[in-house]
Amino acid sequence: MAKALFANQRESNRSSTIALVEEVLGELGYPAVESRITDPTATHAWQITKGSATARITLADRAEFTHVRVCATVMTLDAKVDRMALFSHLLDLNAGIAGAAFATAGDHVLLVAERSTIDLDRSEVMHLIQHITASADDHDDVLVARFGGSLGAS
Repeated sequence: MAKALFANQRESNRSSTIALVEEVLGELGYPAVESRITDPTATHAWQITKGSATARITLADRAEFTHVRVCATVMTLDAKVDRMALFSHLLDLNAGIAGAAFATAGDHVLLVAERSTIDLDRSEVMHLIQHITASADDHDDVLVARFGGSLGAS
């Protein structure tokens, strides 16, 4: 019986989070229907662009609860990029960027924020999306100019 209650709570939370994300996307000028994408790693996903940065908002099942993740591809690395210098710089940037972190996935530099959907409210969803998209768009041109590579996902 307790397991069924937990499953219902999870599904109710997921449904309300989907509605919340889509409401915020609409307020930011990204129609939810047009922003929806398929992502095999997520239960639900949306993709938006701000400037030269592309961001994905995904809902992922985690052991304890569903999480919302906002991840923007900042740049794509090529063979000419001094990765050690770039990675050192990204670690320095991580020390000063609140609530997010630079990361890598293959040849892509990402800016990521994630949190549980427990007690998630509209202002937090708005902040996550605005913070990641604006920060990625602010950093991408500067990083590519300094270290090489290309903007976004190539």
